[in-house]
Amino acid sequence: MPPRPLLILDLDETLWHGTPDPTHTTAHITLRPHLRDFLHDTHAAYDHAIWTAASPDWMHAGLQLIHTETGLDLTHTAAFLWHRDEHGDLQPRKPARKLRANWIRSRYPRERILAIDDRPQNWASGYGHLVRVTPWTGDPHDDELPRLARYLLSIADTPDLRRVEKRGWRGRVLD
Repeated sequence: MPPRPLLILDLDETLWHGTPDPTHTTAHITLRPHLRDFLHDTHAAYDHAIWTAASPDWMHAGLQLIHTETGLDLTHTAAFLWHRDEHGDLQPRKPARKLRANWIRSRYPRERILAIDDRPQNWASGYGHLVRVTPWTGDPHDDELPRLARYLLSIADTPDLRRVEKRGWRGRVLD
């Protein structure tokens, strides 16, 4: 049996949609429909990690809401929490070379890492890891996450997830 895979989750327009309050004292974040079931279902087969272009404050505000609404505390259970750098510089690209760090490779070989993101250009240097989702901007009838969870669970035991053709994954999900 291959080692347990890692599922790297993007936040904005993937798991939630939000707008900062003009006073910067609160955040208005709405979680994507079916997020609770998605996280619990995928947690059965994958370890989770967070990699976002959001600021640390924005990331933590959303993760707190996820914890409150789903019962899953990603702040403490995620393999890592990566966000915009401490200087606030927006760096949307997610260079796959960061996944070569010894502490990551010791637990998750590259072929056992997937990333969920609505922006494929963020993964230009690691496209084999990417499962692209449609951006979510608040549609309450969105059903992407249940279908995505079924797809991810169907491939979780594949020894080399990078070799799986993930484009068109929606057509491979049996409803």
